[in-house]
Amino acid sequence: MITVQDMFDYALEMDLSHLAHSIYWALQKDQVTFHDDSKKLQAIEFDEVDIQRMMEKNELNIGTVKLFVIDGRDDWYAFYLAEHSLDAYRLHEELFREKHRNITRADRLMIPYMTFAETGVEECLYEHRKEIITYPAYVGHAKAGERVLYLAEVGA
Repeated sequence: MITVQDMFDYALEMDLSHLAHSIYWALQKDQVTFHDDSKKLQAIEFDEVDIQRMMEKNELNIGTVKLFVIDGRDDWYAFYLAEHSLDAYRLHEELFREKHRNITRADRLMIPYMTFAETGVEECLYEHRKEIITYPAYVGHAKAGERVLYLAEVGA
């Protein structure tokens, strides 16, 4: 059985804001408990207006850490996890002494699996994000079109 707790945890981990806030709403309204079977959620009439209000306020702090990609030389891209693009840009400037690079928010790249060259571990960046304690954080460099992340020498 997949519990409501399992579904809620999954929604939080994967930044599924609508699902997480819907479950949170149902919990607040005593429609379900964490120990209930998640199938019980299908029978609930959710108040979408109230859920949208909760999502706008971001009561669960979902999606505060985002993936940013900074373009580099020879089709290489630097990956950063940060709350704001400026934080990622400043860290990149500090680590690699490179200025005036384009930065792009690339959350869509957090879902596919990436291989970390140094360890051989393959995981999606949502999973990798759990291992990071402070932000912004340098994740690695990848060649355009490839799913292998390499750690570049700092100051290189």
